[in-house]
Formats: sequence, C-alpha cells, structure tokens
Amino acid sequence: MNNLTLRMRLTLLTGCIFVVVTILLTFLSIYSAEEKIVQPITTTILNQENRLHKEILDEATVETKMNHDIVAQIKITDVREAKKKFINQSVIWMLIIIVVGIATIYVVAGRALKPVHDLSQKIGNISEHNLSQRIEHISTKDEIGDLTASFNHMLDRLEKSFLYQKSFAANAAHELKTPLTTMKAGIQVLKLEKSPTVEDYKENLEVTEQGTQRLIQVVNDLLTLAYEQTEHFSDDIELKAMLDTITQELQPLCIEKNITISVDIDVKTITGNQTLLYRVFSNMIENAIKYNHKHGMVEVRGQVKNGATHITITDSGIGIPNDQLHYIFEPFYRVDHSRARELGGSGLGLSIVRTIVEKHHGKVNVQSTLNVGTTFEIILPI
Repeated sequence: MNNLTLRMRLTLLTGCIFVVVTILLTFLSIYSAEEKIVQPITTTILNQENRLHKEILDEATVETKMNHDIVAQIKITDVREAKKKFINQSVIWMLIIIVVGIATIYVVAGRALKPVHDLSQKIGNISEHNLSQRIEHISTKDEIGDLTASFNHMLDRLEKSFLYQKSFAANAAHELKTPLTTMKAGIQVLKLEKSPTVEDYKENLEVTEQGTQRLIQVVNDLLTLAYEQTEHFSDDIELKAMLDTITQELQPLCIEKNITISVDIDVKTITGNQTLLYRVFSNMIENAIKYNHKHGMVEVRGQVKNGATHITITDSGIGIPNDQLHYIFEPFYRVDHSRARELGGSGLGLSIVRTIVEKHHGKVNVQSTLNVGTTFEIILPI
C-alpha cells in the first residue's frame, strides 16, 4: 500500500467505500422490490383465486375453475420472471456503476491532486544551487496554498542560513589566513637575507608569536561558538565578586585610557556556568573600555526586576550606528574594520556573548547613540 501513489491510494480507499455503498443500495432495492411489489402482487392473485373457488359450486363450472387456475399460475410465473429479470438487471447496473464510479474517482482524484503533483515537481527542481527560486504563489485558501506559503518561507530561512554559513566560512578563512600570511612573509624575508642578524631573527619571532597568538584566539573563539555542552549550568555565582575581579584585571587598560569604572550590583548570586559567564562579562566590559573615549566612563549595574536578573554595561564611547545594531552579534562583523583590527578584535566577541547568554536561556539587548555611548543589557532568568 505504501508503494502506491497518493492518487491510487485515494482511489482505492474511496472506491472501496463506493463499492460497499453501491452493493448495499442494490440489495436494498432488491429487498424493497420483493417486499413492496412482488409479495403484494402474488398475495392479491392468490386471494382472487380463492374467492373464485368459493363461487364455483357445481360440476358445470369445473372447466371454468381450471381455466382460472391456469391464468393465476401464468400471472404468478410472470411476476417471478419479472423479479428475476429485475435482480439480474440490478446486478448488471451495479457492476457498471462500480466500474464507472471507480474510473470517475480516479479522474477526479487526479485533478484534485494536480496542484500537489505540480508542487512536487517545482520542489524537486530546487537545489542548493538555486535557493533563490520560489514557488509561484497559489491564490487558493486551502491546504495547498498554505503548503506553498510555508515552503517559500522555509526557502527564505534556508537561503539565509546558507548565505550565513558561506559568509561565516569566508570570514573564518580570512581571519586565519591573515596571520598565516604575515608569518609566511616574515619567513620569506628572513630567507632572502644573506646574513640575517640576531635582531632579524628576534623581529621575525615576535611577528610569528603575535600571529600564532592571534590564530589561537580565533580558534578558541570558534570553539566557544560551537560549544554545545548543556550541563554544568547550575553554579552559584557571586556576581559582585566576579565583576570586581574582571574590573581589576582590566585596570591596566583603564589606566592607559584614563577610564573610570563604577560597579553597582544589587544582586547577590546568579545561577549558570561560571567560566562562560565570566567570559561574557569580561568581553562586554573590555569592549566598553576599548571603544571608549579617553577620560570616559563605564558603569556596570545589576538588579532584579520582572523575575529576572538585569545587568547593564553603559559606556561613554564612540557608539554604534542604528542601521548596524542588528548585525553586531553576527560572527566576524565589525562596525569599524580598521579600528577593530587596530584594537585586536576578531569580530567574534559579541557573537560569543549572545551564544553563551542564549545557552543560559537569557537574552542581550543593546541601545546606542553615535559619539554618546552604548548600553548593553544582559537578562538572565533567576
């Protein structure tokens, strides 16, 4: 049954119901004819003959009586022949109706399923090479129209996902290629020197070390983005102590740019993975310092409201254009490419932040004004 086409299965199932109904109606008509026509006629004929028998009283009418019996017998025989003929014709018509009905069901099923067949052919022509192709919208408000709209919506998401993956792969390859190219160039220059000095070797080693460190950072960031482990998200974390530790570690960067950091936390503890959340707040506060103006400020606030923990990190930095706020959490995206590279960013920091927060069933909000500052809000469930 599963090997049959949908049209054939629909025909067989509907045809079985049609055959059963036709047979029942045929036998019902035969039974009704027997009960309502044949038996009443036969009974009437017999009653009439009984009355005639009573009226015949002498031998002179015996011949008349025999004639009447013969006539009655002929009438009953005619009725039985008519009954037999009616049954035969009913069965013949039943078979004709069944054959014609099943054929009609097959044709109607084919026409009813034609949109599905057309949709299947159009879907079969779509591959990873032409995801931009869409199925023509069907104006009908039935299941086929809904299926077409749903499939087009799925294609939109699939195309977006493929483009995202291609962009991600290209950006990752570029990030890995840049330090490798720098290291290779340094080695080639060193090989061209006939008598390289110790200083040349030291300079080349420094370049190689920096490139290696950058490669390690990118690879670690990519591994963090691909981190799928969901256990160990139940650590009791002293939020104030964690943020104080982070700000202490970032003090040299604050002193370099004369940045003032204030921490005001009304939350005692939060629940989650301590290592991952440490990475989140460290990235956020470090960004607030890096992309801040000299003599700027960074405020870290934490409170519980609406049944969740809200941690906001506000800076007085360069800000983010409104038309780019939607993209800043995408991997390798940079608002200012030149400045991001100058500050050592790989474009993965905010992507890592969002990934970790979402694994904690939280979310990240952002508001920013150019040359005024940016506020990131991290919301974590209690």
